[in-house]
Amino acid sequence: MERHVSSDNQSGFTLIEFCVAVLIMMVGLLGLLQAVNMATEKNLTNILRNEAVSVADNQMVQTKASVVDTATFNTLANMSSLVSTRIRSGSKSYSVTRNVTAASSNSKEVVVAVSWQHKGNTFRHLISSMVVNPNN
Repeated sequence: MERHVSSDNQSGFTLIEFCVAVLIMMVGLLGLLQAVNMATEKNLTNILRNEAVSVADNQMVQTKASVVDTATFNTLANMSSLVSTRIRSGSKSYSVTRNVTAASSNSKEVVVAVSWQHKGNTFRHLISSMVVNPNN
């Protein structure tokens, strides 16, 4: 009869070593997954902010383009509106407010405020510009 003799120099992983290695790898992968989720969330926040900047800029351009003579300069007034834009596969609503104040008899300050909601927080972007009576 042959006897099997165990030697002390056998190499390889035991089941416990394998389980520890898998556990360490799982913790690393879960951390990586969380980093991907955080990056995606920050990306969406930046997209929403960039869209708000674009909405504010478009509103300011429309306001300045509408002032072509003294009559349109004199009727330039405050206003509020809701603008909806497509972002990724959905839509997002932005609240747009235009405040007009007289800076002098021939110029007005226009402030466009764009606000939006994301994850229960309200964000706001403001731009301002001077509009001058084109006939003076």
